[in-house]
Amino acid sequence: MTELVVKLWRVPGKERLYVNTAGARGDSVAWLDCKTGVVIVDIPELEASALAKVEDWCRSFGNHVPQRTVQYREAKRQPAKVVPPPAPQPRAEVPFLPPMREDDDLARNLPGAGLESLVRQGEEKYKLLVRLAAKVSRQRLGDTTTLRGLEGEQIVGARLEPLKAAGWKVLHGIPLPSGSDIDHVVIGPPGVFTVNSKHHPGATVWVGDKIVKVNRNGFPYLENSEFEASRTAKLLTEWCGFDVPVHPVIAVVGAQRITLGATPGVTVIDGEQIASVLPSRPAELSPNRVDRVFTIARHRYVWSQMSKRGRKPR
Repeated sequence: MTELVVKLWRVPGKERLYVNTAGARGDSVAWLDCKTGVVIVDIPELEASALAKVEDWCRSFGNHVPQRTVQYREAKRQPAKVVPPPAPQPRAEVPFLPPMREDDDLARNLPGAGLESLVRQGEEKYKLLVRLAAKVSRQRLGDTTTLRGLEGEQIVGARLEPLKAAGWKVLHGIPLPSGSDIDHVVIGPPGVFTVNSKHHPGATVWVGDKIVKVNRNGFPYLENSEFEASRTAKLLTEWCGFDVPVHPVIAVVGAQRITLGATPGVTVIDGEQIASVLPSRPAELSPNRVDRVFTIARHRYVWSQMSKRGRKPR
């Protein structure tokens, strides 16, 4: 019997539940439009199993989904190249993008750029002899939590590197007007991923509908990630002139076990597997649009225009 898995996908104004065959690159069997209740079946031979998966998910998490109706994608008569649907025309007006100076290019940032700056500032508080001793022994000075977070961002950054060979774009340490930053912004055919690295060595992690528990202590990771992705989608859509889908991701590093007790709108994964998980989403951006989003996203000035209003990240 073919094993099927479900994956929830959300962007502002859209919510879909995909049923795919198991595996990092599993085939699409069916998908549910959670706004209309329409189920599109791609593989009729697996229809019954796919509909059962949809109903199981709706009973647990989809009380808001209307009564389901089933439609079938027209069968292909012969092999053909996959042609993306025609993209809407860019909006007539987009903000003016000033010339990018060398210091404005965020593509130069290394993983953990924001925390690295904090660590270096903290090191200045130590006496010169202490700093020299730490340098000789190859130890970093500073707050343990900050150093652990820096290591986590560096690990995830290294795992994202292979995506560049496939044409993906990866940015690190995106500074925001609030004083915080986005750990990683990854741009590829499925859209943009705002990735938050969470380093919890040896911990047990449980993911619920609205909260993540680390060793039974709750953290608002999901809410913060959704807020971050929503603001990013609004910003990039305004500056690109077309809708930019943005997916929030939490990459957990070092955990002993990650248990998914629900299927939240945020993708929570083992950071070691991130390069194989992100490409499994369906494509939504053409190569030209991937390049356009990257041109916008790498410019420091663009992010400086993000509204400072709203809830502060915690």
